[in-house]
Amino acid sequence: MDVLQEILGIPQLTIERAEIQEQEIHLAVKLDTESAICPRCHQESRELHQHFVRVLRDLPLSGKPCYLHVSTRRFWCPRCSLPFAEPLEFVEPYRNDTKRYEAHIYELVRQNNITYVEALEGLSYEVIEGIFLREATRRIPPDPFEGLRKLGLDEIAERKGRQSYDLLCYNLETGKPIEVLEGRTKDQLLDYLKGLSEEVKCGIEEVCIDMWRPYAQAVFAVLAHAKLVVDRFHVMRSVNQDLKALKNARKQDLPEEAKACHYPLLKNHDDLTEKQQETLDAVYEADPVLKRAHQLKEQFRAIFETVQTIDEARKQVQKWIGKAYKEGLFPTVITNMKTWLSSILNYFHHRTTNSPSEGINNKIKLVKRRAYGFRNFENFRLRILTAF
Repeated sequence: MDVLQEILGIPQLTIERAEIQEQEIHLAVKLDTESAICPRCHQESRELHQHFVRVLRDLPLSGKPCYLHVSTRRFWCPRCSLPFAEPLEFVEPYRNDTKRYEAHIYELVRQNNITYVEALEGLSYEVIEGIFLREATRRIPPDPFEGLRKLGLDEIAERKGRQSYDLLCYNLETGKPIEVLEGRTKDQLLDYLKGLSEEVKCGIEEVCIDMWRPYAQAVFAVLAHAKLVVDRFHVMRSVNQDLKALKNARKQDLPEEAKACHYPLLKNHDDLTEKQQETLDAVYEADPVLKRAHQLKEQFRAIFETVQTIDEARKQVQKWIGKAYKEGLFPTVITNMKTWLSSILNYFHHRTTNSPSEGINNKIKLVKRRAYGFRNFENFRLRILTAF
């Protein structure tokens, strides 16, 4: 029994009897204490008023469900002249499971879906969902923005193909989400930022976004002191989109050996395979316009890779805009530069990007696949915030 007592691992309980059945394990246990403290007047009492057995689900033993039959007592308080139940530190009030078993269920749901845990543990969907929601709500920090210096904002699709987007806020230094807001409107973000404490707002030094005007307007309105940084990867995507549109318009006139030019043109030149380089060479020979566009794309990328100061970056970007305008290339990028130039150049202060969002979004997609989608936003939010 001493070995089983050690395996149980709850110091205040003593095992009196063990019954190992084919499918389950039942342990009759009692508390070691001889007295209890009245929760009302804090008077110690040893006067037993009532005795009953409480059955609690605990962590499995040897792969079998384990149930604790706890010999629970009610004491009589001589000062209050009322009975009270002795507290059980290892179980929440009004629960039929131990705290550690609920933590076990929570971790299972985090890594799987509720339907799987339902079959594995033999509990109802509603019970498992209730445990997960309680545990998740308890574990999320009450003030997730506390100590935040660099804030990233990005959108996530709640349900693919439904044009249903939510706003994801995350800490750029830790790479972890800190809040999910339903929808992605300016007013929603504005209200949330206004609700932050002045200390938190003053502590935010940089906010990194894509080129979505409502985000910028909300940040300027509430966090005017913070540097607004447009994510360099979104800027580069805009460059690639213009190049792709040009490629699609001119592809039909290319010779056969240059037609498979999508990746050779859009991929970083340093990462091209030997075959892709041959295709790019064929494009260069056949189409001077695509050649010039590709060269400008690589020059633009080199600015972000090599330039070290914001003043030098400004000169280089303006020079690049002049070249692109003269060649009649990258019209969308030139327009974006007129609107977002200062925020794009803020990247060169600390080279802040939204790069953590890629890993976060991939993990969120996995969460959605495991759950076969979400209809309830609060459940979706909790699954995201507890997945990291």
